[in-house]
Amino acid sequence: MDYRTLSEFLALAEKLKCYTRHSWTSGGRQESVAEHTYRLCVFAWLVKEEFPQYDMDRVIRLCLFHDLGEAVTGDVPCFWKDEKDERREEEALEKIADMLPHPYNEELQEIFREIHKKQTPESRLACALDKLEAVIQHNEASIDTWLPLEYQLQLTHGQEQCRDIPYMKELRDAISRDVRDKIQREGSRQDSVEAGYTASSDRRKLNFKRVVELMRQSYWAKDRSEEMIRKGMEQSKAYGLYDPDGYMAGYARVITDEVSMFYLCDVIIDEKLRRQGLGSILMDKIIEEEGHLRGILRTRDAVRFYENYGYKVVGGEDKTLMIREAR
Repeated sequence: MDYRTLSEFLALAEKLKCYTRHSWTSGGRQESVAEHTYRLCVFAWLVKEEFPQYDMDRVIRLCLFHDLGEAVTGDVPCFWKDEKDERREEEALEKIADMLPHPYNEELQEIFREIHKKQTPESRLACALDKLEAVIQHNEASIDTWLPLEYQLQLTHGQEQCRDIPYMKELRDAISRDVRDKIQREGSRQDSVEAGYTASSDRRKLNFKRVVELMRQSYWAKDRSEEMIRKGMEQSKAYGLYDPDGYMAGYARVITDEVSMFYLCDVIIDEKLRRQGLGSILMDKIIEEEGHLRGILRTRDAVRFYENYGYKVVGGEDKTLMIREAR
């Protein structure tokens, strides 16, 4: 292939790095089409042993080129795409294939036809993987990036494509459980954010009497003296969670050298206000301010909650020791 043809086709493919999808990343920015394509190919490679009867190299090639038309049209989310959008993409694919000499153009045309018709086992698997990668990506993003219709779409997207492929159906069922957990956890948090709850490390907002009341609700500090609670608060970086009227609904302490590590302790939400996502609002603020440091904590009953923030279990008996690496 001559240099001019090669460079022009690569320039076209580069557009996939520029065009963004509706999905957002866990880091809080919209993902590019190229990023989706890359991870879809990784996804296909990771499950290849589950499909010994399939030509998995073919599946990966289908994944690699499945969104190439979007280098011309840009991304249109499935719930907004209509017949006009589909015709535009088909026309774009024809022009893209014509950019290449024989036999590349014929091979690419055949890939595009196979993707469109979905008549081969490989093309149906590639389509199922494509749908699930999108659901996984949404799960990794903050729920406040979801449109209202996506709460239901997250539970149904890809079901039809996965239904007749046993392993993919198992994956879809497992992902659906994660979706429900996320909606329950973060959906309630979003409701609480909209209700005006905020977290802060501003000491001027702290109410010592409320801190004592909250500590009395904990299993680890219910017998701690007020003097110990006061000293702990004064000698730590203290966080409060507040409703719109300034009422203190939660509390946490961070012990840190402000250089390399922080130890998280005394995390508590008022027992009357739990299961509303308030703990997530408090932790979001702590990670925002301390997440560049290595985090350490011990917990007896909240391992899964802290795993959502990158903590991993490293040991412990009565209380589990967890560590979060600096970001």
